[in-house]
Amino acid sequence: MTSEEEEGPGVAKSTTATPSAPTSSRVTTAIARADSDDAVATSSPRRPSPHRRPYPKKKEEKEETIEEAAIIQEERIEKEEEEEVVERNGDKEDEDDEDDDDDDGSSDTSVLVVPYPELVPVVFFCLKQTTFPRSWCIRMFSLTRCVSTWFERVSMMVILLNCVTLGMYQPCENIDCSSDRCQILQAFDAFIYIFFAMEMVVKMIALGIFGRRCYLGDTWNRLDFFIVMAGMVEYSLDLQNVNFTAIRTVRVLRPLKAINRVPSMRILVNLLLDTLPMLGNVLLLCFFVFFIFGIIGVQLWAGLLRNRCYPEENFTLLPRPYYMADEDDERPFICSLPVDNGIMSCSDVPARREGGKTCCLDKDDILYRQSIGLSPEPLANGSVSVAGLCVNWNQYYTRCHTGYSNPHKGAINFDNIAFAWIVIFQVITLEGWVEIMYYVMDAHSFYNFIYFILLIIVGSFFMINLCLVVIATQFSETKQREHQLMQEQRARCSSSSTLASEPGDCYEELFQLVCHFLRKARRQTVALFNTLRGKPRGFHGVGRGRGGGEGRERKANGREGRDRRAGLRHGHASSAEPVALTAASATDGCPQCAAALALSDGVGPVRNAASDETEEGTVEESDRDGVQSSTKGKDKQGHEGAESCCSPKKGCKELWYEIRMKLWGIVESKYFNRGIMIAILINTISMGIEHHEQPEELTNVLEICNIVFTSMFSLEMILKLTAFGSFNYLRNPYNVFDGIIVIISVCEIIGQSDGGLSVLRTFRLLRVLKLVRFMPALRRQLVVLMKTMDNVATFCMLLMLFIFIFSILGMHIFGCKFSLKTETGDTVPDRKNFDSLLWAIVTVFQILTQEDWNTVLYNGMAATSPLAALYFVALMTFGNYVLFNLLVAILVEGFQAEGDANRSYSDDDHSSSNFDESEKRDSIKLSGKKKYQYSNNSEKSMLIPLLYFPSSPMKSLCFRIQKMMEVYKPDWCETREEWSVYMFSPQNKFRLLCQSVIAHKLFDYVVLAFIFLNCITVALERPKILQGSLERLFLTISNYIFTAIFVGEMTLKVVSMGLYLGETAYLRSSWNILDGFLVFVSLIDIVVSMAGGAKILGVLRVLRLLRTLRPLRVISRAPGLKLVVETLITSLKPIGNIVLICCAFFIIFGILGVQLFKGKFYYCVGLDVKNITNKSDCLAANYRWVHHKYNFDNLGQALMSLFVLASKDGWVNIMYHGLDAVGIDQQPMINNNPWMLLYFISFLLIVSFFVLNMFVGVVVENFHKCRQHQEVEEARRREEKRQRRMEKKRRKAQKLPYYASYGPTRLAIHALCTSHYLDLVITFIICINVITMSLEHYDQPQSLETALKYCNYFFTSTFVIEASLKLVAFGFRRFFKDRWNQLDLAIVLLSVMGITLEEIEINASLPINPTIIRIMRVLRIARVLKLLKMATGMRALLDTVVQALPQVGNLGLLFMLLFFIYAALGVELFGELVCNADYPCEGMSRHATFENFGMAFLTLFQVSTGDNWNGIMKDTLRECPPDRPGTDYGCHAGLQFISPMYFVSFVLTAQFVLINVVVAVLMKHLDDSNKEAQEDAEMDAEIELELAQGGLCCMMGGIGAIAGATVATASGAGVGGGVSGAITAGTVGGPSSGLMAPLRDGGGGSATHEGHTHPRCRLYSPAQVSGLSNIEESNYC
Repeated sequence: MTSEEEEGPGVAKSTTATPSAPTSSRVTTAIARADSDDAVATSSPRRPSPHRRPYPKKKEEKEETIEEAAIIQEERIEKEEEEEVVERNGDKEDEDDEDDDDDDGSSDTSVLVVPYPELVPVVFFCLKQTTFPRSWCIRMFSLTRCVSTWFERVSMMVILLNCVTLGMYQPCENIDCSSDRCQILQAFDAFIYIFFAMEMVVKMIALGIFGRRCYLGDTWNRLDFFIVMAGMVEYSLDLQNVNFTAIRTVRVLRPLKAINRVPSMRILVNLLLDTLPMLGNVLLLCFFVFFIFGIIGVQLWAGLLRNRCYPEENFTLLPRPYYMADEDDERPFICSLPVDNGIMSCSDVPARREGGKTCCLDKDDILYRQSIGLSPEPLANGSVSVAGLCVNWNQYYTRCHTGYSNPHKGAINFDNIAFAWIVIFQVITLEGWVEIMYYVMDAHSFYNFIYFILLIIVGSFFMINLCLVVIATQFSETKQREHQLMQEQRARCSSSSTLASEPGDCYEELFQLVCHFLRKARRQTVALFNTLRGKPRGFHGVGRGRGGGEGRERKANGREGRDRRAGLRHGHASSAEPVALTAASATDGCPQCAAALALSDGVGPVRNAASDETEEGTVEESDRDGVQSSTKGKDKQGHEGAESCCSPKKGCKELWYEIRMKLWGIVESKYFNRGIMIAILINTISMGIEHHEQPEELTNVLEICNIVFTSMFSLEMILKLTAFGSFNYLRNPYNVFDGIIVIISVCEIIGQSDGGLSVLRTFRLLRVLKLVRFMPALRRQLVVLMKTMDNVATFCMLLMLFIFIFSILGMHIFGCKFSLKTETGDTVPDRKNFDSLLWAIVTVFQILTQEDWNTVLYNGMAATSPLAALYFVALMTFGNYVLFNLLVAILVEGFQAEGDANRSYSDDDHSSSNFDESEKRDSIKLSGKKKYQYSNNSEKSMLIPLLYFPSSPMKSLCFRIQKMMEVYKPDWCETREEWSVYMFSPQNKFRLLCQSVIAHKLFDYVVLAFIFLNCITVALERPKILQGSLERLFLTISNYIFTAIFVGEMTLKVVSMGLYLGETAYLRSSWNILDGFLVFVSLIDIVVSMAGGAKILGVLRVLRLLRTLRPLRVISRAPGLKLVVETLITSLKPIGNIVLICCAFFIIFGILGVQLFKGKFYYCVGLDVKNITNKSDCLAANYRWVHHKYNFDNLGQALMSLFVLASKDGWVNIMYHGLDAVGIDQQPMINNNPWMLLYFISFLLIVSFFVLNMFVGVVVENFHKCRQHQEVEEARRREEKRQRRMEKKRRKAQKLPYYASYGPTRLAIHALCTSHYLDLVITFIICINVITMSLEHYDQPQSLETALKYCNYFFTSTFVIEASLKLVAFGFRRFFKDRWNQLDLAIVLLSVMGITLEEIEINASLPINPTIIRIMRVLRIARVLKLLKMATGMRALLDTVVQALPQVGNLGLLFMLLFFIYAALGVELFGELVCNADYPCEGMSRHATFENFGMAFLTLFQVSTGDNWNGIMKDTLRECPPDRPGTDYGCHAGLQFISPMYFVSFVLTAQFVLINVVVAVLMKHLDDSNKEAQEDAEMDAEIELELAQGGLCCMMGGIGAIAGATVATASGAGVGGGVSGAITAGTVGGPSSGLMAPLRDGGGGSATHEGHTHPRCRLYSPAQVSGLSNIEESNYC
């Protein structure tokens, strides 16, 4: 934050922001004198100069005169301004009326002088503007004025009341509406409906109904109209006793009426509506993806998810019809049919277990026991079977067969296109997609993961980010437009709104206003005091009896002074007279004082006047009480004031002044500030130490610490108050913040003695935020945060409205329908429900965070109907992909605006230099006389040397060491400076050989090849390879070989280039340092492994993987990847800043979480825990008392849990644990403390949605910064490309078209093929074809199958005819030039092949694998791609994506690298973790493991999409069981620390940084493609212009021929120049030289060739050529 913004940039600047408001201008004049800004703004008022010691005499005198002058001046100004305002308003109204009359003057009705020209003169054919009901309606709305009328306010109140009544709906009770409460609510509802209907009627009468300026001409009014009409339908149906729920739910839209009443919200909504056309294209593209993937899914997997394991046909004893993994078959065991090759078969069904042991009896034992009359299973104590002695029924489920139910209550399947879409949508939202993929892999084939990964890359990473990119690019445009509108409106109505307000000055404005009121109050009390004492109103003692004429001059003076101060602030020390004048007028009450002042200041009158003015303004202001008392004294003394100003009170005043100066010095010193900073840090640490089960002594120590720190901060506050005075202390918002925290802390300590007020403890945590003041780099990020605050507040209102509407809708649809069966058989409501407004809101919020929303979807579909999916899809689409992207757009725009502002003057040198403002200030102060000549530039030039400070001491140290070493350097060192490693001279043959090897172009490629091979061997590593086996031997030997090769490479380079000395030495390049480090590590590794070292050094082997970063060296020559890598490296610093801000919030919430939840996250694990209330009960019943993995027992654990919360994966469960927590060592109870929702939801809103989205802003802004260097190059390349294309088009236009020689039949065919209508017909046919393809479903009737088959024949034949016609029309070469034609031909061939194969199979003439036929059917989908030819908007988006692909490819490489390194690490660390019945896992499963490299890769992909990564991390965090060794369990103690680091670092890089680079790349390319589209349009316009000029050119050619050669050359030049000039004017900056050449050739210049015109002179348009084929060549011109 530049200090100027922060400290309130002085009154003049801030208050004139809204000049129209009379109060603010009054405040300006009022406070102008209190202005304390200097050439360098400081965090507190400037310290008075130590040279001057003003005597009390002159001080008092001066006080008096300043006071009096200001009071008179302010009173006068107020009066005049009030008059001005009145006049201005009158004028404005007159002007408005005049303007409006002028507007309407053109129409016929201008004869009628209408009172409201902007309204329609007559409505309903009879009501004029002055007729009774209409005039009343118009007045009621006062539609022409800007003032918000009482009617608007009432309407807003009614809308709020309606929100309340909607929220009071209780779905579980109001079924038949018999209760009183329900009746009252209904009455209210009727009243609200009547009000809305009345409002509509009144507006219709006032405005008229149809027409541009009428009621239905406005979108918001149409919404109101729809709501009222729906209500009418609802009430009329109610009369017939038809209960139609869908109509009732329209009520839910009523709160939307609020949007129109809040201007800033309306702007955001308008913005969203503006993005709709572009978003529509994105949605179309999505739809397209959905269709393609949906049809593929249905073709491949219809009915496969119904597969279950059944017993053999005649087997009847089994307890269940098919094998179920658990009671409700929520996660079924899906097997693979014999024809498919899925992963699971019925032989994989696990054995049945009872009491932790596997059952070992079979059906023969049962039959035997039954024959001798015993129960089938031996039972212990009558109910429970003896462990292990039970029947393993599961071994009899051996037949895989298609069943009847699909997983998750039937919600997940590919049986028809609609269900396939639900699945695809779920995969794109990245929640629960892994489970679906595993089902399909189990049932069909392992390789199905390709489908899902493609879908995620296309759907999630591209489509969803395209939404964001479109909204963000649109946001800045719309914001500028709306901003202008707001400014105009403001000028008209002097209203204000959030989007238009100048951010940053808000505090300053408020502060000024409060001061103004205080001053006014004080003046009035003084006046009252005087009247009570009977003095005349004008009389105030000496210096008051001036004439009125002088007052005006004084006022002008004041204004001049204000302007001058603004000037001084910008460093223009202009002429000194007016300032001196002000000073003189201030001191003329006491001439002695003035003289003394002039002497005491060695600097002369200008310095004296200016500094005096500012200082007195500030000091006197702050020292208000003293002033007041002295004023009263002076009033009594009357005329003796002059003598009294040098009275003996001097001593005390002088002493007080000195004390304050000393304090000022102390408070401003950097040591004081650093001391405070250290205190805050220690205080934060002391708060963070608190943990569960801490010893009593620690608690006491922490209490004492708290008292000590609070007293320290109180002392700081008292010192600052004394030094600055209250006025200046409060002027700085940071001080206010500090003060509030101190006051709260003191209250808390006092309150603690009588044992309450624990809530206030949380405010201590805000001290952490005080640290931000000391970090300038962070401050900039915070400024961006604060500047976007107003937009974000509006966004939050919109979000609340949205959540509210969807919650009410959810209550109407799903209220009281979600229930669960517990183990005991009771039915309880599911925790994610819509049974009350609170839980409906929580559920909607949870769906918006995308966490576990799929379970709510399954419940909703099971409880109502599959159509319920529409509700969830709408909620996700609008909420997640539109609203939350709007938030990101706001932040990105904030960063870009800030970035542009910064780039306009130097690169951010204020915030990046770690220099304290106080130090800058001190250094400026030293230059006393030049004080006012500093401009901004001088400030910067001062900073420039300071920027290099930090590195210089280090360098000098190295230099000294070098100097010292030189003394002891042997002589041969100096002689061998040029030699490599002091051994190889520059002429050495070996060295020359090495240099030639390295210079060879194949050298790098060979090294790359070896790196690649080494990567493969690294990927083959896994912990389970036996020590003596062949594989282990191979890997060890290859390790030695590769190490030798890389050592060799390093040696070559060192010999040829030198190790350290010299410019090009090996270690001078950071990539080489990395290589050398890796080689060194490999050598250590080999040494250790030969010595038989410890296991942990196996991890060192992973460091060799960093060698895979070597391709980056090659990449650094590819500009695309270089840009990406540069972006990432340059964004490290700003990303670091954001991480710091995050850390501050994390620490605050972490400490708060520890205080709220420490020790409360324990629970009892056992068979029946219903009656257990605390830990002792649990242990008494021999159950286990355990804690949740994610808990808040200490700060480390709390931060871990908060990170999981912030990544939004698994946060719901943590929130439930928090809500259920009862107390320390107490068993949790469901929803024990719903207030804790505030903690979790506020954390998510602040950190997840707000702070983490700043990552996007930072990365995008840095991307733009990096691009700026390349912009020029790109622009040049684009210009060249454009020129080339112009040439091509122009040549094409000048040449004869290719079809000029066609015969009439072929011409007719050509005309058909190029006509627009053919395209439309084909598009229509394709659409129908897509619909028929999507009609296929599981278990379809034979008739449908036959119909679809004939449809396919028809479509195929159509496409064949189209392709053959085009072949005839264009000829082979031209046909294949066009990509679309190639696609058409491919589609035709595929379709024909597919039909032939099917026919062959039906007639059974050849055995054909059914999979091939299936694939052929899937490939038919390619026909959908033909639609792209027509949808231009969509194609533009696709072009964007395609253009971005190279750079995204580079990103993909980076991703692969990251994944590779982490996968190999994962195999090393977690390769031996076991998941089975004894050690159940939460995230890992037989599919998600780190057993080998491939599976680890897939698992990491799952982690990077954020699907259940916290479950996987939980599994790696397990403690080793104490009773058995860790080997069979696969864990070691180190994992407790390594695992969080591993996962957190991976999630941060993959989810937060790299994905955001995708956004940045897409944004850049969307901008580019927009530019290109514009250029294309311009180019076409240019060509058209040339075509139009073609005739002219020929005429000129003829004239030239007649006139003869001499004139011809001249005219040629003239015409060429003229035409080119005309064309250049038509283009945007196209250079004329490029355009001239061809025209000159076809212009008059052509006459020089022969006597007649040149054949090329005519430019043909396609329309002109159609009839040309039969015209001979000679007739062209």
